Amino acid sequence: MSNSATAALRRRAEEKLYSRKDMDQTPLSEYEAQRLLQELQVHQIELEMQNAELLDARDEMATALEKYTDLYDFAPVGYFTLDKRGVITAVNFVGAGFLGVERAYLLGRSFGQSVAADSLSHFTEFLVKVFASEVKESCEITLLQKDKQEMVVQIEAVADASGKECRVAIIDISVRRHLEEKLEILHTDLAARSAELEVANIDLDAFNSTVSHDLRAPLTIVNSYCQFIQEQYADRLDEECRGYLQEMYEGTLRMNRLIDTMLEFSRSTRVEINPEKVDLSRIVLEVSLRLKQMSPERRVTFRIAEGITAVGDAALLQVVLENLIDNAWKYSRTEENCAIEFGETVCDGRAVYYVRDNGSGFDMAHADKLFIPFQRLHGPDFDGYGIGLTTVMRVVCRHGGSVWAESSPGRGASFFFTLGTLL
Repeated sequence: MSNSATAALRRRAEEKLYSRKDMDQTPLSEYEAQRLLQELQVHQIELEMQNAELLDARDEMATALEKYTDLYDFAPVGYFTLDKRGVITAVNFVGAGFLGVERAYLLGRSFGQSVAADSLSHFTEFLVKVFASEVKESCEITLLQKDKQEMVVQIEAVADASGKECRVAIIDISVRRHLEEKLEILHTDLAARSAELEVANIDLDAFNSTVSHDLRAPLTIVNSYCQFIQEQYADRLDEECRGYLQEMYEGTLRMNRLIDTMLEFSRSTRVEINPEKVDLSRIVLEVSLRLKQMSPERRVTFRIAEGITAVGDAALLQVVLENLIDNAWKYSRTEENCAIEFGETVCDGRAVYYVRDNGSGFDMAHADKLFIPFQRLHGPDFDGYGIGLTTVMRVVCRHGGSVWAESSPGRGASFFFTLGTLL
């Protein structure tokens, strides 16, 4: 029953009582007595219902208070109530744990006693600001626990409606601050390493210039003299000398190819990426035509899926496909019915591109060496410098992808790669 209904009932009862006093002391008739008895019974039922409602409301309030108390005491945040002087008037268990003092001993104690000396003035200014403001304020300070251990915390506070106390929430950010400090150190270290890398790149540019000009120049001279001697004095040399001369000439060619390979490897890891839509099928087709023109005697079947495209740097992706196709061409030369295939499949929702051959293959036990520079699994039987697959891996990684291989000896090899976010 509401308060207004209760008041109305009380008023009616008082009116009846006073009206009876003013009346003659005439005995009540049976009808009047019966009517008054009924009214009393109704009032009694209403009072019992009101009492039951009050008991239910009290139980609900007790349950809500218990829940609120549990939430207040065991929340992962320290809760305090402070007056204008910073004296603690209420605190939960977590807040007491932050200070390392039992809750009973904190009530009536100044919160400033637990603030580190270098943060005390900051906290004092903050408290003044809280009571002068109508919105929530926050700051970071350092607390001193009972064992003098420091704890960096974030404080958020707001004054209550009376303006005499403020509600304070404290969050331990010591771990976050420690991580921020470590991150700052890492950023500083990264900046230093970046500067070192820039210097190294300048040195590498100078080295590349030396390789491409100064080193190639004497090779060109040796190569030219070898050709001149063969053309002008071949009839004056015996068979052994002509053999030595031919080895020198072929050595200069191999050295030139090695220089080209190393320069290509260097460029693939440092050149700026210009992303665009690239027709991979067209690149593979052009590479296959070039290989057939270079070795028309070989009978190789190319199976190239049409319309395969990707987003990436066109020049770098051409390097990837040239190396993979050249690799398949080289290691399938002993097969009479050689077949090289380029296609696309889907794995875990990502496009996966592959180059497959039916050549000599390799033992998967040595697969971890495939992408290491200058590692060769087939020895001197096949030419090469062990740089091609390393270049493939570097370019694919710069495109945010990955590369791997599947093979077995004598059963060909399949190389797979994905492309992702450009780096």
